[in-house]
Amino acid sequence: MAIDIRTLAIVDLLVQLALIGFVFGAVYLARRGRVIRHCTIVRGAIIAQIISILAIMLPSLLGYVENVPPIPFLYPELLTHHILGLVLIGIFVYINLEVGRVVRPLVKRKSVMRLALGIWLVALALGINIFLTIYYA
Repeated sequence: MAIDIRTLAIVDLLVQLALIGFVFGAVYLARRGRVIRHCTIVRGAIIAQIISILAIMLPSLLGYVENVPPIPFLYPELLTHHILGLVLIGIFVYINLEVGRVVRPLVKRKSVMRLALGIWLVALALGINIFLTIYYA
């Protein structure tokens, strides 16, 4: 039995909301000094995010690139959303390399982590807007 694209989008949206919930929980833990648990949760969230990107978002983006719906500003919004997601993953890789002392710190780690959270929230907001635009506009 095949799952239709709208159901898949709803499942992905729920996954994204759960992931940001886990990230906020990880922020709470970091502020309480439980840094190892924070790192474990964020790493798990990023792995789940990468799986979501490869399994759902990238194929969806490619479909929309090939057949751009006549919705104003959808295409630039899709590209911005996906670029922010890739930037977020790049920041995650940098933070892990810096924590592992593979690279030297370029900026304060806390600043980079706050930037990552901000980017994640903007990408999530854009993703929700894209979802609502495509399926409920």
